[in-house]
Amino acid sequence: MRNLILTSIFVISTSISFAQHTAQDFLSGDEIVWYGLDFSKAKFIGAFDQGAGAAPVTGYELKTKYMPAWNMLIVNESAKYDLKRTFKKTSVFNDLSIVEKTNSKIDDDKIMSFNDYKFDDADKTINSIINGYAVGEKKQGIGVVFIVESFNKGQQQGTVYVTIFDIKTKKVLIKEKIIGKAGGIGIRNYWAKSIFNVMVQVEKTFYKQWKKNNGI
Repeated sequence: MRNLILTSIFVISTSISFAQHTAQDFLSGDEIVWYGLDFSKAKFIGAFDQGAGAAPVTGYELKTKYMPAWNMLIVNESAKYDLKRTFKKTSVFNDLSIVEKTNSKIDDDKIMSFNDYKFDDADKTINSIINGYAVGEKKQGIGVVFIVESFNKGQQQGTVYVTIFDIKTKKVLIKEKIIGKAGGIGIRNYWAKSIFNVMVQVEKTFYKQWKKNNGI
């Protein structure tokens, strides 16, 4: 009898430890892990300049200066870029280390273009990106990352895949393609506005749709 009880406890414990998170867990839970903005497969369309005759920025500058700046802006100005409000959570744990490493490996000679761009196969691209993430500070839980498809200067908009995933299994739970209008002074603020507008749409529209789609 004692062995049977111990075996039952082991089986239950093992089942819990290997349990996968679901979209319902994300929608009804209180905590997420924020991974940041992933530009690993993004393109910057058009001339990225600050006007007034200034020379356009280079791919190297976008990679080494602006990508880190956009990521840090969301963390440092959390009252404006309010992830808790956006995703209806009481706790947000920031772990930018994975995305920082991923963005640092981008070939800056290939990220700028004058042609329209979108992922050939969004599902395949996003799954590949998530599966490539190393283990961060949190070994399990629910991660949220904005996978940027493009910043398009001519259309004055950023296109982002808002992606929610199980950190342990790397299974994508929700992904939503959202376009945010850009605006503001200076390259950092101009494109940060597009991210802000994506967050507003999640808060006001898409979160409700996700709940409805998942029977919540």
